[in-house]
Amino acid sequence: MESRTKDLEAEVAERKLKEEALRESEERYRSLFDKASDGILILSSDGKLIDANESFARMHGYGTGELLRMNIRDLDTTKTAELIPERMRQLLAGEILAFEVEHHHKDGHVFPLEVSANLVSIGGEPCIQCFHRDITERKRAEEERRKLERQLQTAQKMESVGTLAGGIAHDFNNVLTVIIGFGEMLKLRIAKDPKAVSYLDEILRGAERASVLTRQILTFARRQIIELDNLDLNRVVSDLEKLLRKVTREDIAIKTLLAEGVPTIRADQGQVEQVLMNLALNARDAMPGGGQLVVETQEAWLEEGYVKQYPYMKAGRYAVLSVSDTGIGMDEGTREHIFEPFFTTKGPDKGTGLGLAVVYGVVKQHNGFIHVYSEPGKGTTFRIYFPAVEVPPDSKVVAAREIIHGGNETILLAEDNESVRHLAEQTLITYGYRVLTACDGEEAADIFLRHKKEIAIAVLDVVMPKMGGKQAYDGMVAMAPGLKVLFISGYSANAIHDSFVLHQGIPFLQKPFGPSDLARMVREVLDGERC
Repeated sequence: MESRTKDLEAEVAERKLKEEALRESEERYRSLFDKASDGILILSSDGKLIDANESFARMHGYGTGELLRMNIRDLDTTKTAELIPERMRQLLAGEILAFEVEHHHKDGHVFPLEVSANLVSIGGEPCIQCFHRDITERKRAEEERRKLERQLQTAQKMESVGTLAGGIAHDFNNVLTVIIGFGEMLKLRIAKDPKAVSYLDEILRGAERASVLTRQILTFARRQIIELDNLDLNRVVSDLEKLLRKVTREDIAIKTLLAEGVPTIRADQGQVEQVLMNLALNARDAMPGGGQLVVETQEAWLEEGYVKQYPYMKAGRYAVLSVSDTGIGMDEGTREHIFEPFFTTKGPDKGTGLGLAVVYGVVKQHNGFIHVYSEPGKGTTFRIYFPAVEVPPDSKVVAAREIIHGGNETILLAEDNESVRHLAEQTLITYGYRVLTACDGEEAADIFLRHKKEIAIAVLDVVMPKMGGKQAYDGMVAMAPGLKVLFISGYSANAIHDSFVLHQGIPFLQKPFGPSDLARMVREVLDGERC
């Protein structure tokens, strides 16, 4: 009897120990359950919420009591709720799943969650245990990464297209130079035949229109020679405001907001004006029923934190030009293509598709950045950042053109295109000059070695085989420091630098040009008016 009593006591004690251990285990589980950083949820086989920890309740904005009166379908969005039946079937069959869902927060917003779920038994009943992790920030980071990848791909595509377009435009400018040049010379020969002159004028007008297109292509391709000055952006906008009013319509109100203290920029004034004009014309076309065009300038300091969002930008001080309209706006698909050459949403014969491509090219060639903000029906804003320079703006006086005079100096002419070379040679001979011709930089250098005491000026194409004009001139001027030079070019991607920047004081003549343009420029350089 005593032995049996001891056995019972031992059995009771053992049971108490097991119950205590189970209670401690349950308490530890509950503590871990409640304190876990992940949201933990227990579901019945029909999706009812049986239990939820504080993290789950907090990330959804509900109290625990509110959640326990809900079904999982009350939290899932319509899109992810469609998958619940199949997932429940898999889980109740013993599978372990990992997936993503979208849940409604109590305040109404939708947020993404990463879920891992498995089958558990509670009180002998099959239940589903789910671990939830809010992945909003991860999704945002992934979207930013994808956005940056798209921007990089777009930039690479634009660079490739620009390289091709620049090469084509360079060759096309040589052809146009010949058409315009010999056309003008022929016009002098047939001056007494009005009908023939009128035909020739049509040819020359067509060539001039073509030259405008090639200049636009070169600008987009960042292959256009630029003359840099220290500019007051406010002055550029003010001087162009009257013209902007002429090229828009009466039903469009133009407002300029010019901030004080906008820093000086180092830029080509003509190209900055072209940017503003193209954006204004684009805004005009986006407001067929009228509206408001706002041109604004301001100073901006880009901090490291801002630049992290836009890695292609650089921290520092900028002058910002903004052009906004109240027009039809653009969707995301359109915004992704607007800077591509020949892309247009306008109808036939209503645009070349080069306007915004030109804007992009100018901004990039000036080491700037451009952002576009637009939504359908909410208008569009283009914001352009030009790097600031810590110098005052230049004051520029434009001299009036005079009658073209010739001369008897010796000119070294180097041009690899035979037709252009022949045109330039005949033009200069007509004006009385002696001309020594070369078909590339190396030949020009050899001729200069033999005739350096006679040569007064070198007229050199920038891009030539064997040796470019800039390299040839550097060698010549080392031997004859006083040598004058005039560079000519249609420009291409294979120039000496990615973009040949015309330094202050170096004369340059852009192709296509006419005989009078060449003769005038040569005389100005020889007379020291351009040096």
